[in-house]
Amino acid sequence: MTPFGIRVAIAAYEGTWASTLYATADILQSANLRQLTRTFSWGVVTPTEQTIVSYSGHRIAGDATMADGVLYDWVVLPHFWGDFDRVIQLHPQISSWLQQQYDGGALIASVNSGAFWLAYAGLLKGRRGTTYWRHIPELKARFPEVEWLTQQGLVEDSGLYTSNGQHAGMDLALHVVDRVCGADMASGLARDITFDHRRDYDLTLFNMAGFRHHRDESIHQIQGWLDEHFAGPVSFKDLADNAGMSKSTFLRRFERATGEKPARYLQRLRVEAAKHRLINSDDNIKAISINVGYQDISHFSKVFKSVAAYSPRSFRNRYRPRKKG
Repeated sequence: MTPFGIRVAIAAYEGTWASTLYATADILQSANLRQLTRTFSWGVVTPTEQTIVSYSGHRIAGDATMADGVLYDWVVLPHFWGDFDRVIQLHPQISSWLQQQYDGGALIASVNSGAFWLAYAGLLKGRRGTTYWRHIPELKARFPEVEWLTQQGLVEDSGLYTSNGQHAGMDLALHVVDRVCGADMASGLARDITFDHRRDYDLTLFNMAGFRHHRDESIHQIQGWLDEHFAGPVSFKDLADNAGMSKSTFLRRFERATGEKPARYLQRLRVEAAKHRLINSDDNIKAISINVGYQDISHFSKVFKSVAAYSPRSFRNRYRPRKKG
């Protein structure tokens, strides 16, 4: 974070859907107005000094260009409409600019077809991503080295965020606020704009995204295994053996990469999955406890409160959308 807050670049290019561009700016402005300090500063960044023509035909002028050499904390790639080969010819500088931003430590988030730029820049190679289902076949053919997930609303891998539609783009902006300002702020903004950001996605662990922003591929693989098997028995010794490390080396590397001890990370995974079920299902708390890997409900409640600052019941009462009628 800079002394002027978190700097966010909202990219604009030919065919950009202005609604996905300005939605991010509106949410960040709303977050700023709720705080005493200006947490976020942002600008529209265009490939060159020329204005771009949006999907609706309006011209958008940038606050800065990609040639300015400014490094940002977050980069947002809005959805756009147009032939991929044509936009590559129009904007050859976007690929290298994204590589520069990512190498400089920026987290990069794309809305819908914005994921194309991440893949074209090579940043998604060997990683997971998602986009609108109509784009999946072409992107799979163009970028087979990317693991394209068709049923996910939001996906994070190594500090790269992708989303599959316009509403998911709103979720993405609120996630930025959640990560920086906390869940109460994000939920409050969602209520104020009558927007439900708790959609029932297959991906239940999106709030673990911050723990993926590192470059230790062995630890990424272990995290991927934990994402799928967190509800079952977990042996850190077995994980270390499978990764070709001693247990002590594994523990040290995991904490250095993620900033969290493996046992606490596992607790966080389970709690995030429990949060999802508390909000999106009618399952009782005991059933949820068992489903996420805790047979002892009192132990589950203690762990949940240590991570979420609320008991499971209080969390459900606070964050679950009220039923109409």
